[in-house]
Amino acid sequence: MMFSRGFWSSAIVLVTLLVPQCFAEDWLYTVRKGDTIWGLSHKYLKDPLKFQDIQKYNNVKLDRQLPPGVTLKFPMEYLKFAPAEVNVNSINGEAYFVRRGVRTPLTEEQKLVLDDILVTKKDSSVALLFADGSELLLGENSELIFDVQTKWGETGMVDSRVRLMQGSAEGRVEKLRGPGANFEVQTPSAVATVRGTEFRVRLDKENEGIVFNEVNEGTVSVQLHENKESVKEGYGLITSAKLPLTKPKELLPEPKWVNPRSKYPGHPVTVTWQPIDEAISYQVELFKDKELTVLEYKATVNTHQFTLPEVEVGEYSLRLRAIDKDGLQGLNATHHFTISPVPTSPQLNTFIEEYTAGESLEFSWKAADGATQYRWQLAKDRQFRNIVSQTDLKSRVRHIQEGLPAGTYYWRVTAGNYHGFGQYSEPKRFDVKRPIPPQLVLSAETITTEDALTLSWKPVPLAKEYYWQVSTDEQFRDIIKEGKSQSNHLVLEGFPEAQLYIRVATLGPYNRSRFSETQRVLIEPQGNGKTAFGIGSVLLFILLL
Repeated sequence: MMFSRGFWSSAIVLVTLLVPQCFAEDWLYTVRKGDTIWGLSHKYLKDPLKFQDIQKYNNVKLDRQLPPGVTLKFPMEYLKFAPAEVNVNSINGEAYFVRRGVRTPLTEEQKLVLDDILVTKKDSSVALLFADGSELLLGENSELIFDVQTKWGETGMVDSRVRLMQGSAEGRVEKLRGPGANFEVQTPSAVATVRGTEFRVRLDKENEGIVFNEVNEGTVSVQLHENKESVKEGYGLITSAKLPLTKPKELLPEPKWVNPRSKYPGHPVTVTWQPIDEAISYQVELFKDKELTVLEYKATVNTHQFTLPEVEVGEYSLRLRAIDKDGLQGLNATHHFTISPVPTSPQLNTFIEEYTAGESLEFSWKAADGATQYRWQLAKDRQFRNIVSQTDLKSRVRHIQEGLPAGTYYWRVTAGNYHGFGQYSEPKRFDVKRPIPPQLVLSAETITTEDALTLSWKPVPLAKEYYWQVSTDEQFRDIIKEGKSQSNHLVLEGFPEAQLYIRVATLGPYNRSRFSETQRVLIEPQGNGKTAFGIGSVLLFILLL
């Protein structure tokens, strides 16, 4: 996107570097041992024969007796100057430059000069190094024009002026070295930065006439038309060509990391920070280097936690800042870390989904490439917040011979090496149910005091023995007989005349005090007539048949 020269003349945005000394039209030089005006003139002047003018200008009578520490003044118009080049430090994604109407893909070997136009594409960025050591990181979908690139001989002074036509740029600008040193970024709004300053300039995506200017370090002078504002470190300013210049606004503070780690064993890498009350969102940027010049990924998030995309293992830098309701981005929080290579998640073997409490269990999984160890986890919930057991193993099998109490469980496994453990497998669910109580059956519902009573029930899995009780009351407060049995049946006799209640329980894992349903038996006296009559009637009935 190109703007007309009329636009720029009506609303010029200057990013000029404010010199910490006065802006005299003289370059100042501090004399070192052995310096002479003749030698300095040959080194710095366009016309070395002007040495006599320099001698008179500084009121120096004996050229060869200049004492070290004396300051000499050189008029700027006498100094050598030549076009300067801008180096390409790094390229992330795709970018190209236009020189005399010819569009060429950008490479790191390319030198950018006066009148070049640099363009970055979506999800791309370019890190630039200027002749004085200043750096500029051009963001995605940006266009930058190099208006002035001048180097004042060997004085160290560099005049760099660029126009940001669209997109964003952030700079780390070196300290000024004299009146000829300059660094300007023109946009539809004005920003002037000091040497040694870290600043950001962003054109609004919806309205490129609005520009966000933010200062992380140093002081910035913002100029729009004839108006000027000074923006100090930790402040920002939103400017518009159509609106009056406003006052700077304090930026949101840098976010505070929560339990940051210097080393992450593979993915996922999740970072957390303390929320900032005034923040409506956060800008997250991932760089491949500690210098924050190779941008790998960026995102805007509305939470105070973020999981990075899966990237290659290696060293990274994460930069984070809060964004306020006006769109100004706050101070930076930076975190350097390493993502180490770890094995992939193991594949779990087929597993039965239902067990009986106390039944032995076996968990197994397939080998993971490069794994030297495994970590097995058992939990009561899918999120593994309530972990029941965790074990580190060299083998790929975990046994629980004693079984588990009844309940719902989840298990998972991660593989590890000397770097640490990787991602966990997808959890598997299984249920453990309590064994059913014995189902008690009596041989008769009514017997005499002389008769025997047979008790029987189906065997219960995992039962070690059984415990039985006989009581005169249904609540088993008056127990008249009790005992243990190794088998699932027994014969009892010698009951008193009464209404009796009988029950049996399994003695085994996770079964204590789980009794069968209570059964009733009526004990009647021997020879009361009922039993004899009953038996005689049955025999007579059979004979009659």
